[in-house]
Amino acid sequence: MPLHFNTVTPLLRTILEDLMQAEEFDSFRLVGGTALSLYYGHRMSADIDLFSDADYGSLDFKAIDDYLRAHYFYVDSMDIRPVGMGKSYYVGRSAEESVKLDLYYTDEFIDTVQEYGSIRLASRSEIAAMKLDVVQRGGRKKDFWDIDMLRKDFSITQMFALHEQRYPYTHDRKLLIDQFTDFSDADEDFEPLCLRGRHWELIKLDMIELIAEL
Repeated sequence: MPLHFNTVTPLLRTILEDLMQAEEFDSFRLVGGTALSLYYGHRMSADIDLFSDADYGSLDFKAIDDYLRAHYFYVDSMDIRPVGMGKSYYVGRSAEESVKLDLYYTDEFIDTVQEYGSIRLASRSEIAAMKLDVVQRGGRKKDFWDIDMLRKDFSITQMFALHEQRYPYTHDRKLLIDQFTDFSDADEDFEPLCLRGRHWELIKLDMIELIAEL
């Protein structure tokens, strides 16, 4: 099935395709909500999250920085600290026409990379584990929206198992169950631009029903 590029702007698509063909980004793959939007076509997404499970300290962030500044008119790095776990940028034609780009180390991937032409994505299984990790720490509306789509491919039991597989040392079943129905922070969050006619109150009901299946 082809990717749903209608969920991202033409600028984001162009930048993503450029980065995926540059050797400086060979070890990175697209993760997060943008990857899921490309898979499912359920909501608009506005940023690029690229993660690598390369050995910590092995990525050449200077070469990455040089590439970005050589290829885009506008490059703004929000990080002035040492690289650490990664780096964030805005890249594009100008401050007004730019895309947020996150480049980070991550734990070892538990599933193989998915390739669609030049674009490398984390698998749905991988992203399901990552999304549950976000929810365990306090999910936003868009995270619950994404999990609602992941229900098409995974049961809640499978999602919990994937989270435990990817994060064996921080997986907390009780906390995760509690967080699945704690919408206190998400209620105050902005609503994503949904392309499937879904609304927040329906998403919340789906989450309550989903967690009850455990």
